[in-house]
Amino acid sequence: MNRIVRPGDGNWTLPRLAGVAAAAVALAAATSSFLLRDAMPFLTISEETYQRFWPIAPVMFLHVVGGMAAIVVGPVQFVSWVRRRYVRLHRTVGYIYFAAVMTSALTSLHVAFTVTMPRSVDFAVGLICLCICWILTAVLAYAAVLKRDFVMHKQLLVQNYTLTFAFTATRFLWDLDIAFIQNMGPMKYITMGWAGWILPFFLSIFYFQVSKVFPRGIQGKTPSSARLT
Repeated sequence: MNRIVRPGDGNWTLPRLAGVAAAAVALAAATSSFLLRDAMPFLTISEETYQRFWPIAPVMFLHVVGGMAAIVVGPVQFVSWVRRRYVRLHRTVGYIYFAAVMTSALTSLHVAFTVTMPRSVDFAVGLICLCICWILTAVLAYAAVLKRDFVMHKQLLVQNYTLTFAFTATRFLWDLDIAFIQNMGPMKYITMGWAGWILPFFLSIFYFQVSKVFPRGIQGKTPSSARLT
């Protein structure tokens, strides 16, 4: 019996399955560490916890809650069998994810202008650029699904989630025990703030560009109608 291949599914070979499993475990570990150490303390609203963010505590609280919701529910959107078998669930989670991203991104803009800008203009500009890309990819992904362009919707959603993951990536880079990073001094704060979202974002863009050139090597053998155009 021939295997039915759906657009974007590819062939689930053992190496590919192992790679996806390893990536999922790494993603879960990094996300859990970030949420427990850096995000969840903000659920306790106090001046001691919020420190310099205390004057805008309600905005910061919404930013953290929205970001936590987005980073947790986002991966559900990439599970192919959920998309195929539970269309309503996929759609509902998509609405939740979109609302969470917009909440976190818009409040992050407020944080960037009111708290981060006086402390570091360079870091604030990076945060503002991140928020703009985060909002635009979310809006374009929503527009793509309305036009039933599911290939473009998937690409934009992947790119958007890399931006959702930006603060986790920034913390990961910050903690790397590499002399080059740890010896940056004052530039470390600015450099990691930019690199934490630019590197994952451009890697996601690069991945889809490579998949157009080498569709079999990246996504497995797919019918011509399913390939990216």
